[in-house]
Amino acid sequence: MSVNNNYDQKMSMMESGGEEKQGRLTLILLLTSFVVAVAGSGTYGYGTGVISAPSKHIQHFYNDTYAIRTGDEMSDNGMLWLWSTTVSVYCIGGAFGALIAAPAGDKFGRKGFLLINSIFSIIASLLMGFSEVASSYEMIIAGRTVLGFYAGAAITIVPVYLSEIAPKNLRGAVGIMHQLAITVGILLAQIFGIFVFNSEDNWPLLISFSGFFAVMQLCILPFCPESPRWLLITKGNTKKSRQALRRYRGDNDVGYEVREMRKEYEEESKEPKVGIKGLFTNPNYRRPIMISILLQAGQQFSGINAIFFYATEIYFMIWPNNSTAVMYATIGSGVVNVLVTLVAIAVVERVGRRPLLIYPYILMTLFTIMITVSLNLATPNVKDAWDYISLICVYGYIVCFALGPGPIAFVVIPEIWSQGPRPSAMSVAVQTNWWCNFIVGITFPYIQASIGAYTFLVFTALLTCVSIFVFLIVPETKNRTFEEIVSSFRVK
Repeated sequence: MSVNNNYDQKMSMMESGGEEKQGRLTLILLLTSFVVAVAGSGTYGYGTGVISAPSKHIQHFYNDTYAIRTGDEMSDNGMLWLWSTTVSVYCIGGAFGALIAAPAGDKFGRKGFLLINSIFSIIASLLMGFSEVASSYEMIIAGRTVLGFYAGAAITIVPVYLSEIAPKNLRGAVGIMHQLAITVGILLAQIFGIFVFNSEDNWPLLISFSGFFAVMQLCILPFCPESPRWLLITKGNTKKSRQALRRYRGDNDVGYEVREMRKEYEEESKEPKVGIKGLFTNPNYRRPIMISILLQAGQQFSGINAIFFYATEIYFMIWPNNSTAVMYATIGSGVVNVLVTLVAIAVVERVGRRPLLIYPYILMTLFTIMITVSLNLATPNVKDAWDYISLICVYGYIVCFALGPGPIAFVVIPEIWSQGPRPSAMSVAVQTNWWCNFIVGITFPYIQASIGAYTFLVFTALLTCVSIFVFLIVPETKNRTFEEIVSSFRVK
């Protein structure tokens, strides 16, 4: 301990004159961000999108397996229950993964836990990949559960890791790589499902491909530095923290950032250790936990899943006898999602977080109204102007979501917490995301069957509430240190 203290004193004197510098995107920062975003967030997106394309092949496998076991065909209700379970266990696994991620991320480190977590993705891939050989649909359900656990844990820690390794002036852009990887994962699942593995024989490869990302992470991430903030603030290892920070910044003079982290540590040490329960009992955390929960709930209750559901229906209105055109239009929506997220990376540090939340939410509210109007005025089985208005509104909605609520929620939440409660706060936020996703998935078919296109008016009301909340409660975090942001929430 005395050796480390002497080192701290020596380095503090050497770097006492260090000044704040504009951070740059170094190769190691880019590599680390790419690997953890693709392996964690990309797998979440892939797991979300991959189950749609091979659904008929997998259900056929379920029926054949059941017939071999019982000598009977599976009933329609039995198939519906089994398939609903296959889809929904992904969300349940994700919620539990998010729950365990906070303490594990603190104990093993951001990098350390992501490496350990990779094992679950590989196990999930093996279960799903060999399910056909073993004639076991239980292996697919188990694999989806384990993959959900992996994804839930990963998307809890990845935004934290990205926010902690990025310089202040690039924190938003680096943070959006999380959402970019999700959209790329969904698009990759769509492309693979339609063009690469779309056959009766290839569906096991399609649903197990996510394990490749985990193998890539296990090969590359060990050579990347741990989070400097975790090393200094959580572990108290100044020497390793400086070494990691120098690699990420490509500069030996990191004195300013070290002092800023020390200041955060000193302020945090005045408060008791925080777990999930403490987030709801400490008055200093009342506003940030409200923001964390409602931003994630707003993201899922915005109606994005309903939009993607109706997108296919609208494409069939425009091209009723052209399934190829509908297929390309579906892929096109995924491409738009990715491209606009790239735009968000480019503008987030210029425009700020608040405008990219407020204005897209307002426009999404208007688009849901227009979609409701156009769907009700369109003539069934007849191509007219309302079909194209619906199409424009769908793409406009997707653009707004990809520019703001999609990526920015995962940027803001890690920024409004200090080092100690940050993993627990992300755990609560991501669990909110998973359970809201589960609720929407369960209730949407019933709402849609009851009120049809008027479903979007439900989302109109929810979007209006979220827009007001963001305007009144969510602060701007652009170009502010963690300590500056956190101190604004402290009760005087």
